[in-house]
Amino acid sequence: MREREGVRVLERSQHCLSRSEISENALKVLYRLHRSGFTAYLVGGAVRDLLLRRRPKDFDVGTNARPQQVRHLFRNARLIGRRFRLARVVFGNEVVEVATFRRSPEPPEMEDGETSDVLAPPSESEEFGTPEEDARRRDFTVNGLFYNIADFTVIDYVGGLEDLEAGLIRTIGPARERIGEDPVRMMRAVEYGARLGFRLDGPLEEAIGDMAAEIHRAAPARIAYELMESLRGGQALPIFQAFERHGLLQQLLPETARTAASPRAGLLWGLLGRADAFARAGSPLPEAALWAALLAPELVGWLGAQGADGSAFERAVRDLTGALATRLVLSHHTAHLVRNTFLCLWRLARPPRGGKFVLRTMRQEGFEAALRLAQALTEDGAFPRHSLSVWQEAIQRARSGLPPVPERPAPGRRRPRRRRGRRQNTAGGTA
Repeated sequence: MREREGVRVLERSQHCLSRSEISENALKVLYRLHRSGFTAYLVGGAVRDLLLRRRPKDFDVGTNARPQQVRHLFRNARLIGRRFRLARVVFGNEVVEVATFRRSPEPPEMEDGETSDVLAPPSESEEFGTPEEDARRRDFTVNGLFYNIADFTVIDYVGGLEDLEAGLIRTIGPARERIGEDPVRMMRAVEYGARLGFRLDGPLEEAIGDMAAEIHRAAPARIAYELMESLRGGQALPIFQAFERHGLLQQLLPETARTAASPRAGLLWGLLGRADAFARAGSPLPEAALWAALLAPELVGWLGAQGADGSAFERAVRDLTGALATRLVLSHHTAHLVRNTFLCLWRLARPPRGGKFVLRTMRQEGFEAALRLAQALTEDGAFPRHSLSVWQEAIQRARSGLPPVPERPAPGRRRPRRRRGRRQNTAGGTA
C-alpha cells in the first residue's frame, strides 16, 4: 500500500478487484482510452461493489479525455447533458457512461435524458478537474473510489476504503451541505445503508432526521425514479423499512407511511418481501404491480368482501392512484396501468363468468400485473385463494386453446326467455 498526503493507493496484490469481474465492454472502453494516452479509471458504485464481492449493476468510467474526444474515439458514443456533458457508449443492451473528471458538484437536475448529435461549444460552467477533485465532489466516501486500468491499483482520495471496511455510509464533506446541494442524497444514503447492510454516519443520520422535508425540493420525476429503483432491486423490504425509520417514508409516500403505522403493516412488508423474492428469482413484478403493492393494503379489504360495491371500490382506487400519480408526476400511461391493475384485481377476486369474460379480462392493460399481485397477496392470506385458482385454470385453458368454460350470466341477472312464435297450420291459420 502506498500513502501520500490525501491519497491511499492499494497495489494489485492488496485488493480483491479483478479485471475478470468487469464487463467486457467496460474493459474495451477503459483500454481504448488508456491506449489513446488518456487516464482511464473505473469509478463509483462498481468499484465499491467489486471490493465487497458484489455484482455491479453497471460500470462507469472517469477520464481526463474531454467529451468531444471520447465521442471521437467511440462511434457508438452519444453525448448527453446540457451543463455537464458525458458520453454514453452503447453496446447493444449495455451502456457504459464515460464522464470527464470535473471539480464542480453534480447539479441536482442534470439533463441525463437529453441526447445530441450536434456538439455545442463547451460552456463556462463545464469546469473540468483532476481525479482528486472529481472524487471530492461525489456524494459518499464509498462511492469515491477509483480503479486504475493502467496498473490495476485502487485509489482512494476520500477515506472510502476505511469506511468500506467499517461498514459506514458517510458524506464527502459536511452532511447538511451535501444534502442541501441535492436532497435526493438522503434517499440514496438510506438505500445504500439498507442494501449493503451498512450504518449511517452520525452526522448524516442526524441531518436526514432534521431535513427529511427538504426532499420536496427535488424534482418529482427523480424521486419516482429512485423509488422504483428501490422497489425492483430485490431489497425493497429493508429499504422501505429504513425509509420509515429515518422519517422519509412520510414525506415520500404518506399513504404507504399510514399503512406502515397501522395493523396492516405486516401485509405491506410481506408484499415487499415477496416482490424481493420474485426479483431475486429472476421474475420481477411489473412496474405497475410494484406501485400497486404500495397502495394495496389500503384496498384489499374490498376484494374478499361479499356484496362489496364495485363502484365504491373504483372510486377508492381512483382517489389513491390519483394522489400517487399527482405527487410523483407519473406518466398518464403509468397511472392508467396502476389503476387498471386494481380494477383487474377486483375481477380476479371473483370467479369468472365464462370464457369470453376471461378473454376480455386477459386483454385488459394491467392484467398481468394484477395476476402477479394477486399471487403475492394470496401468499399472505389477503386474497381469495379459491377465486385465484379458478382464474388460473381458466387462463390456462384460454392460453392453450382448450374450449372455454361455458358462459354464465352475471350474479343477480336472469337469462332472458326465448320467445316462441305461434305455429302456423297448413291452411295459414293459427294452431
